[in-house]
Amino acid sequence: MMKKFTVILVAISVLNLVGCASLGDRTVNITQQQVQAKLQERLNLSLTVLKIFDVNLTNPLVSFDGNTERMITTMDTKITNPLSKSLITGTTKISGKLKFDPSTNAVMLTESKIDQLNLNGLGGKYSELLSVLGAELGGELLNNFTLYTLKPDDLKSGNTFYTPKLLKVTDGNLQVTLTPQ
Repeated sequence: MMKKFTVILVAISVLNLVGCASLGDRTVNITQQQVQAKLQERLNLSLTVLKIFDVNLTNPLVSFDGNTERMITTMDTKITNPLSKSLITGTTKISGKLKFDPSTNAVMLTESKIDQLNLNGLGGKYSELLSVLGAELGGELLNNFTLYTLKPDDLKSGNTFYTPKLLKVTDGNLQVTLTPQ
């Protein structure tokens, strides 16, 4: 009887060890479309800059550069001055590095900057001035901007909880590697 009990205990122990050993890292892929949808949702509002200009950014087009590990986004831009009611349209190209913030389980945009601000109908001096101003303010406004938050399902499988280990930027998507706790 004792021999059967010992065999059963050993078998259970071996199965537990095999089960634990099979739990490895898992990867969550975040697509350009998912990030674009989040940007569209989060930027669907008017930002007031210098208490003078209302800025609307719409239609984000996101791409990832695996070589530089940066995200590049081009958006339609509308700037209005409530005092003069004038409307300026164009495009804005923003780039930034990506990092994972474990306290919020979110992918964040860091070291963001406005690479290009093309505004229609402005003369040379005004265009240059707004480009410089936009580059400075835009980088500050978008720094530490949340692009994607991992879902609870991403961080748990069965009874196993996972923690983020690595964020990799590829040319097509973001890959968050999770490791069992």
